[in-house]
Amino acid sequence: MTVSNDLPGGTSTVDRAPDLASTRPAMRRRPWLQALLPVVLVAIMAVLGLVLQASPLLTLQEVLALVVLATATNLLLGGGGVVSFGQGVFYGVGAYTVALGWLHWQLSFWLTFFLAPFVGAALAVPIGLVALRARRLYFALSTLAFSELAYQLAESRYSFTKGANGVFGPFVPASLTNPVTGYFFLLAVTVVSLLLLWKVNHSPFGLVLRAIRENRERMQALGVNVYRHQLAAFVISGFFCSLAGAMFVVYSQSAYPELLDWTTSGAPVFMAVIGGMGVFLGPAAGAFIYQFGHDELVRYVDDWQLVLGGVLLLIVMFWPDGLLGTYARVRWGAIRRRRSSGGEEDSDG
Repeated sequence: MTVSNDLPGGTSTVDRAPDLASTRPAMRRRPWLQALLPVVLVAIMAVLGLVLQASPLLTLQEVLALVVLATATNLLLGGGGVVSFGQGVFYGVGAYTVALGWLHWQLSFWLTFFLAPFVGAALAVPIGLVALRARRLYFALSTLAFSELAYQLAESRYSFTKGANGVFGPFVPASLTNPVTGYFFLLAVTVVSLLLLWKVNHSPFGLVLRAIRENRERMQALGVNVYRHQLAAFVISGFFCSLAGAMFVVYSQSAYPELLDWTTSGAPVFMAVIGGMGVFLGPAAGAFIYQFGHDELVRYVDDWQLVLGGVLLLIVMFWPDGLLGTYARVRWGAIRRRRSSGGEEDSDG
């Protein structure tokens, strides 16, 4: 059996491996093309940081935190094939780690920002140990229960979390309250986070994880410990979701119970569906579309939830691979057709 290294459009990693392998030489002839796209995207984002006003920069800061949250969630969803409605727990824990560290122990922002992802990863271990004992719908319901439990705890423990009021305060350094400085700081954190997640996604661990998604029983028969691999993915996802929560604090300077709610966990799932779960940058593209679409709908439409639900329904019905996933599937289909017709030389153009 051969395991593929790429997942264009969410295609199978096992059964279609020979077809994908046959297209790799075309991609390898110009590897700089694959490396150029992220460089161009980062350069565009850097230029936007220099030319935009404060208001759109604050919106972009929010989007950058959501990009990390959606990509980390997709490690479970698109990589492992498990739907979690509990990633909002780690997002909220990241924000509360910074806020409560300042409120109760006067810890510096930089220390709590560094600790936040490790607190989220540590919390993901017991949650994952319990939730991953269940499968499919029951796993999703288990994570939903943990999300509701965290929300109720944050709201009811007023003396520690300030309850429904949340924690607000000047716990972010003055240098980061400047929209330009804060934006470039979050942009740097986002780039490093995406590089690390890309490395995980394309490591042997990531390949096995995707193979588990395609055929869990076959991988178990081959001797793969499915439970340990999914638990490791859950912990890694919790690490980066908590980092996204700490990034949220930079522009909002707040932490409140709604960050832990299941609705927060549902948002990155929507982003991954919009952008494409089978493409690494799909959730990132979905985060941009979701957030800017949400802002425009709230501004002009009273029942914006109905419109958003309709758009998501259309995407699921007509573009089940998401926008980038559909593009990748069409492109790889064209490459295979050119190869079959003898047009291999131009297949990477």
